[in-house]
Amino acid sequence: MTEAGFAEPAADAAHAFRAIMKAMSRPGLVVDVPDILSPPAPFLPAAAAIALTLCDFQTPVWLSPRLISDGVRQYVRFHAGAPLVADHTQALFAFVADGDAVPDLEELAPGTHEYPDRSATMVIEVQAFRDSDIEVSGPGIPVPSGFGAAGIGATFWEAMARNHARFPLGVDVIFVTPRSMAALPRSTAIRLKEAA
Repeated sequence: MTEAGFAEPAADAAHAFRAIMKAMSRPGLVVDVPDILSPPAPFLPAAAAIALTLCDFQTPVWLSPRLISDGVRQYVRFHAGAPLVADHTQALFAFVADGDAVPDLEELAPGTHEYPDRSATMVIEVQAFRDSDIEVSGPGIPVPSGFGAAGIGATFWEAMARNHARFPLGVDVIFVTPRSMAALPRSTAIRLKEAA
């Protein structure tokens, strides 16, 4: 395997963790990700940073069809130590390549009322962000603002609105481009914008 993990594991993971926490605490804000990884294609560097920072041997990971290559699987197993699962319903992290079908949010682990933190996080690779699809509001969002991602349609946003209605249960979602991310945790309210 030629693709490397973090060159300076403690420092690089700390930089990545800060970017992830900034994105989670400021839903809809596009956050730059440190340029510290070159994972095997089509696994985007920002997605790899999330995997190597938040996943470990206790974190079942599911990869969408385009990510199920020997290179990506070996990369996640070796650098994160995470077990891979074939069934997305068993995953705590689900990674979806741009162009692959996004699993139904209601099929992913929502956590329990006793342990809502035991829910799944879905990481979706997209080509670009925009602000024209939905309006987001809630904790960490000073005023309602626009958000959107290329390739993500109304059906998914409707599912995200239902996901929010389950709070404190539900799934957290992080969208990534190669070097940036934006998060919509389950606490974020979603309103579809009217079609022009």
